[in-house]
Amino acid sequence: MMTTTAGVLLSTEKLTLQAGGATLLAQLDWQVHAGQFWCVLGKNGIGKSTLLHAVAGLLPPASGRVLSPDGDIAQATPQQLARWRGLQAQQQIDAFSCSVLDCVMAGLHPYRAGWGWPSAEDRAAALQALSRLGMAAYADADVMRLSGGERQRVEMATLLLQAPQLYLLDEPASHQDVAAQQLVMRIMRELADERHAVVASMHDINLAARFATHVLLIADENVWQGAAAEMLSPELLKIAYGCDFDVVESAAGRWLMPASPMA
Repeated sequence: MMTTTAGVLLSTEKLTLQAGGATLLAQLDWQVHAGQFWCVLGKNGIGKSTLLHAVAGLLPPASGRVLSPDGDIAQATPQQLARWRGLQAQQQIDAFSCSVLDCVMAGLHPYRAGWGWPSAEDRAAALQALSRLGMAAYADADVMRLSGGERQRVEMATLLLQAPQLYLLDEPASHQDVAAQQLVMRIMRELADERHAVVASMHDINLAARFATHVLLIADENVWQGAAAEMLSPELLKIAYGCDFDVVESAAGRWLMPASPMA
């Protein structure tokens, strides 16, 4: 039986996930340590988002277990889960107007006995989180008037204020322009360097190659996991995505470029 060990912030034990009667992942044993930044890669519909939601405790597995350092998360309270992990979904849907600063301060809820009134220290911490994402100038803006990329960065600032041990982010760079992509990826790597653990689903293989320490690569009938440099080989990527990949070396670095689809 898999057990959590020192530095392990997430373990899955024989985890099987299903959707609509189809098995997406089967018997997954996986460990994520403090200091690691994992990118989850694979085709659309392969189970990346499902995995993140199951790990977050929001989706029951078909079988198997998800373990935090305190044990099986099925036994954890909502507050314990919120202090252990934070999840940023692909899209943020706002039902009512709220200032960006107030929205970010929701990240403090797991550490408060009740809602109450925010302190000056709370507001300063929220503003600092926004500043880290380049969003401080939007502190008084209405979240319902933000672009998709701006709203995504506000959600990430909320996650920074929550400060869980484990950060789970579903396509955090998907709505960002090039500069914001680099910022978001750099912050995730910094969080790992600060002894948190980060798991993010991605579509951009080259962003994963540049910033991730580890990769979980999901294919139709296989899952590969390990150091990013080992997982991001043209051979494995061909199996996972169904097309050839060329390695392009340039002064800017090494790039993996998709070729023509397989017949």
